[in-house]
Amino acid sequence: MTLKKLLASVATATMLVAATWSAPAMAQSQGDSGFSALQGVEAQALSQQEMDAITGELNAYDISAALSAAATKLGNFPRLQAAALKLADYYFTNAEAINAAFVKLGIFTACKSCP
Repeated sequence: MTLKKLLASVATATMLVAATWSAPAMAQSQGDSGFSALQGVEAQALSQQEMDAITGELNAYDISAALSAAATKLGNFPRLQAAALKLADYYFTNAEAINAAFVKLGIFTACKSCP
């Protein structure tokens, strides 16, 4: 009985793998019509003002300040508040190393709440 179940499982797995491997071939055989939704899309560069508006707070000091501000609102949840404060302290203590990593990745933003 167990051999029968094992063979059924192997057969099922084989069919699933075969279906997965054949799926990209079927999608490619449709040609360009499969991506017609992207035709006619134009892209333009954002202005500096638009870039400033969407830039995040990727600065360790700003992250620390935001976590501290959020922790003040968590008075009803003392364990969560303590965790947020601990994380804020971590970001503040290691701000130089974290900001160096942000600079290296090209995602560093100017500090809005520097000490």
